[in-house]
Parts: sequence; C-alpha cells; structure tokens
Amino acid sequence: MNTYSPLTWYTFRRFERIRVVAWTCHEHRVISYELCESAGLSFIQRTNTGEGKTIISRSEAWSCAQARIMWAGLLSGAVR
Repeated sequence: MNTYSPLTWYTFRRFERIRVVAWTCHEHRVISYELCESAGLSFIQRTNTGEGKTIISRSEAWSCAQARIMWAGLLSGAVR
C-alpha cells in the first residue's frame, strides 16, 4: 500500500518560458526538482541525470496556490 500520492510526469514542453521559484539541491543527487511558474500557472519540473543522460519531465499545471501545496507535499514525501 502506498503512503504517498503519485504525480503523473510528462516529457513534453507545455510552456515556452518558465520562471523557477524554488528548487531542491542537485549537486549530489541524480534527481532534482524545481517549482516553476508560467502564464499564471505553476508546475513541478523533475530532472533525472542518471544513466549518462538527462531526462526532464513536468507535472500537470495547477494554480500557484495548489502548486505550492503539491511542492510542500513533494518535499515532505507525501507526494512523489
């Protein structure tokens, strides 16, 4: 039984320009996360640098308030 809420990750780009407003440490991690804003919406961007290649994927977009709730959940382990 999962004790967390899963996020769905997409590899396509929805927004041309984004602003990163929060991020996790990436220096010694294979996977890092960024909370991004664009066009009045927010989403979480995941960067996986494992296995010799970089894969960037994004969550669905939410209102900024909802995205901050999801971001807090991600940082606490309640959302993955």
